[in-house]
Amino acid sequence: MLVRTRKPYFRLIDDIFGDHRPLLGSANEFGNRSFGLALDVEENEERYIVRADLPGVSLEDISVNIHDDLLTISAETASESQDESKRVLVRERRVGKFSRSLRFPVPVDGDNVEASFENGVLSVAVPKADDAKPRQIPVRVSGASN
Repeated sequence: MLVRTRKPYFRLIDDIFGDHRPLLGSANEFGNRSFGLALDVEENEERYIVRADLPGVSLEDISVNIHDDLLTISAETASESQDESKRVLVRERRVGKFSRSLRFPVPVDGDNVEASFENGVLSVAVPKADDAKPRQIPVRVSGASN
């Protein structure tokens, strides 16, 4: 039996140029695909629900804005003071400013967006505009045939 394996170099090239589209929507639908702030986005007939983990961020350092169907979540974490007598071996926690923007594929009602922050998780409810919501179309009988 002959088994063909790919060399690590080719795997690296595949990873670099591979298809990294988000699972929800296309790049055109949800705009910026920055990986700095991980988001979950859910949709139902009435609204989108956007959730972001923001551990260690205080409420005062979170900003949520919407303009022209573009939702932007921004936050900032303060850097800790460093003791000069200690040497940092690993630093992986995020410090500084970061943000993420999503453009919704249908018009949304920016005047009725609601945001809440609990246990380090930001939840943003973005209602769809009335003309974007599905609606039932009544069917009438035209011309009765006997």
